[in-house]
This record gives sequence, C-alpha cells and structure tokens, in this order.
Amino acid sequence: MSIDRMYSHIVTIIFIASLCYLVSCSGPAEPDNFEPIIELLPATDITRTEAVISVRVLTRGSNLTYLSFHYGETENTGKTIPVDDPETEFQTLRLEGLRPGATYYYFVEGGTTTASLRSQTMSFTTFPNGLPKVSALMPLSTGPVGIIVSFDITDDGGEQLLDGGCEVKNAATLETTRIKLSAEDLTVGTHRFHIGGLSLLTRYIITPFAANSAGETQGEPLDYTTRNSVVLDEAGSLAELLDYGKDLKLEHLSVAGNMNGDDFRFIRRLLGAPAQSGEAAIDSRVTSVDFSDVNIVEGGGSYDGSRFTVADELTTGIFADCNRLRHIQLPMTAIKLARDAFANCSSLVRLIVPAAVRELLPSEGCTALDAIEVSDANPNYTSLDGVLFNSEATEILWFPIAKTGAYSLPGTITSIGENAFYGTNISSLDIPSSVTSISRGAFAGSSLTEISLPDNITNVSEGMFQNCSALSTVRLGYNTEYIGNYVFDGTSICNLYISAQLPPFAAESAFVNGTASITADCILYVPRGCKAVYRNHSKWGRFGKIEEF
Repeated sequence: MSIDRMYSHIVTIIFIASLCYLVSCSGPAEPDNFEPIIELLPATDITRTEAVISVRVLTRGSNLTYLSFHYGETENTGKTIPVDDPETEFQTLRLEGLRPGATYYYFVEGGTTTASLRSQTMSFTTFPNGLPKVSALMPLSTGPVGIIVSFDITDDGGEQLLDGGCEVKNAATLETTRIKLSAEDLTVGTHRFHIGGLSLLTRYIITPFAANSAGETQGEPLDYTTRNSVVLDEAGSLAELLDYGKDLKLEHLSVAGNMNGDDFRFIRRLLGAPAQSGEAAIDSRVTSVDFSDVNIVEGGGSYDGSRFTVADELTTGIFADCNRLRHIQLPMTAIKLARDAFANCSSLVRLIVPAAVRELLPSEGCTALDAIEVSDANPNYTSLDGVLFNSEATEILWFPIAKTGAYSLPGTITSIGENAFYGTNISSLDIPSSVTSISRGAFAGSSLTEISLPDNITNVSEGMFQNCSALSTVRLGYNTEYIGNYVFDGTSICNLYISAQLPPFAAESAFVNGTASITADCILYVPRGCKAVYRNHSKWGRFGKIEEF
C-alpha cells in the first residue's frame, strides 16, 4: 500500500472517531418546563368540629389551571372544594361542621394544560365530645349573709348542657346545697349568682359545676368565710347581697368597694330613713357603719327620690333623716361634705372628717352630735375640743349641736362661717375682738339668750339670729354699718344695744319678726348724745322706745 493511501485511511478513521465522540457527548436536549409538584401537608388546628388542611404547590415553570381539595369519611368519596387561585404556592382550607370523633381522609387534585396531578391521601381524626369546661369562681361582692359570684362555662363539651350552677358546702357541718341555673340559662358564657341565707362568721366551700351527657365538671372552688363586712365590686348590689335587710342581725356594718345611688338608698333604710313610695319597711339593728374603704360613684337611682350620687362627694341629704345612725366612718376618698348631708341625724354623736375632704358645710338637726374630729392628715381643717375650724383655726365652721353651756372662741378666730352655730344649745358665746366677719345665719336657731358682737363687725348679715327663740338681748359694735334682712326674725328680743354713732343702713326686712316688727316692743339703746339722730331716722325712728347708754 502506498504511503499516500495509508495516510488517507488514517485521516478517515480519525474523522469517524471524532464524529462518534461528538455525537455521544451531546445527548438528548433538556426540556424547557417540568410538571408541578403537589405536596399535601398534615392537618392542623383540629377540634371536635373543625380542622385546617393545606397544600404546597411547586410550579417549576408550569402553572396549574385548576386545583381542588377533596375530603370525606371514606378514602374515595366526599366533598370537593375548588381553589379560586390555583397559581398561589400555599393553599389552606378550614373544614367546619365536622363530626366529633370521626376520621376524615383528604387529598388534592390539580392539572395543567398537558397533565392531571393528584397528591397522596392523608387523614386526621376530630376530637370526640367530652365534659363541659368551667372556669374558677370569681367573687364579685361579699357580705355577712351572702356573696355574689360569677363563673364561665367555657365549653359545653359538644353536648347539650343538662345541669349547672354552684355547690355550697358548710365546711364545719358538711351540709351541701346546690343552686342551679334555670333551663334557659344553661348556656356557654358568664353566669352570675347571688348566694344568700349564709350564717355569719361561717366558712363555706363554693364550687361551680356544669354537666352534659358525658358527665360533670367542677371548676376551682372558692373558700369563703362570712364576716361583718361587705365588699362591693359591683356598685348597686348592696341590697341584693344583704337579702334586702331580711334577718340582718347586725349593729355595725362595714362596707368597702363602689357604692352608687341604689346602695345609698338601701343603706338609708337600714339606718332609719323613711321608706320611699312602694318600699317596705326594714326591721334593722344597724346603728354604726364604716365606709372608710368605700368609693362613691355616679350611677344607680336616686338615693332619696330626687338626688343622685356624685363621685367622691357626700351630697346634700345622702344620710338625711337616718335617725338610727350613731357612728360613721366616712370614705377616705371623699372630697366634699355638702350642706345638710347629715340633716336630722338625731342619733349621730361623733363625726370624723377624712383626710381628702377639702370642702365642708354643716348639717342641721344633728341634735346628739357632740364632737367633730378631723384626720391628722387633712390639710384643710382642724378640730379643737370637738369643734370644727379651718386648718389655721381662723374660721369656725361647725359647732356640734349637743354641746351646751357657755363657749369662748379661741383668740385666733377672725371669721365665723355660715350656719356655724345653727341650732346649737349654747346659752352664751364669747366672741374675741379679732373676729371681723360673721356669715349669714351663723347663729340661726340656736339657744343663745344674749350675744355681743365685737366692734370690728361692720356687717350684721342676713338671718344672723333668725329663729333664736330665747334670744332677748343683742349688743352690736361701734363699727356696725349694715343690718341684713330677717336678722331678728323669730327671736324674743327686747333689748337691742348699738354702739354706732350713726344709724347703720337697715335692709327692708331687717326688723321683721314673724308678721310684726321688733320696733314695737324692743327697747333700742344708742350711744349717749345720739338719740335724736336715731329718732329722726326713717327706719330706726320706728322703735317705740329709744334710750341712751
């Protein structure tokens, strides 16, 4: 064989080998898209009647044109739920209305334009029906003969409730009673109970319960011992808690918590105030109350038929006519005692003003009151020998009616407050020269027989001595300039001394005494040399007898 021919064969062999190599290395062409992968996930949030099933879809470039969930109590039958947006990667479906204690099978089907896909089949079992669920017992208000509680039936167990309520056991005698919900109230939710008829200073175990066909469940019990005090978390529940006063054999009652108009309306009846229209009388022994830990709140009805509670205030008439009330501890949060808050509390002997009070006016008709005391922490008022003054003792505010005899005001006094001595039983009063003002009605209705006002008093205010029936002699000072209306109305005045050189201005009704005038029988005594001036005055000249002193 020639060299050229041999070379030609070698080249041909190399070419064929190279072509075979190239063909063997290239292989088939990769496709552009893959079919989606459907990954079914285990069911979650399984209850007696619900569950959540989910699927994850990996499209891998090919979008599903449809997707649907399938579930039922057999592997091949059941409901079909289509998915609105099959292109979303993660899909969930909440199944509702399932049968308790049943096994459910589920799978997912989907497809593209070229293929149909189906996941594997999975299953779950719903929880079976069970016992009801009951919360712990919560005390709302407590008292010496009763308690108001609440508890929740949080789950009926999937069955109709057949029974529910509170079991009350006397811890000493083990005597047990059950207070049950009515048929219409046997529902899931919050239930409130008033448990009355308890014995004073007795320990009870109170347990909530609920039952269905599967059995009974009891909640956490409450260990409660009755005592002489009442705790009101629910304003307006005092009457209910105390069984509306039935068999309340207590002389002292302590109350804490929130009290509104309904509560004060009831406490007034316990303390002897007249019953309002439609109310039955209460045979009560309560004479002493402790409201130290009470918060007065707005709300409820009227406590006396026309007035309503105001937050943190002892409003007018709130204890009026409570003729059995002897002792009271006022709320520590009270900021105001309105005029006549204790009007006609004829048995009240002692009153303590709490620390927070910053506004106070006296009450009339407290005929047994002999001491008004003030908390040491009160920055606005002080008490000297049971008499109420402002904090600096420069103004007297309330003189207890039951104090008798002669009384001398302290030398620090500069003013006498409105109605400060109203209805008091003192026979004489020494007013120091430091006093420069006396408010209206300051001595009205008192038992004074005579009185002398210091020279610094210029204004004899309206009704200052009104209804002082025993008052016969009044001495007015040198600087007297004004006599108000009804100053001497209802008095027995027969001697009026005035040291002013010139006749003071007298209001139109200054000398009125009932249907007459004091000018007819009262002797007017004026400074020596001033008789003519008074006699020639249009009003002072009406006195039948004017003499100089």
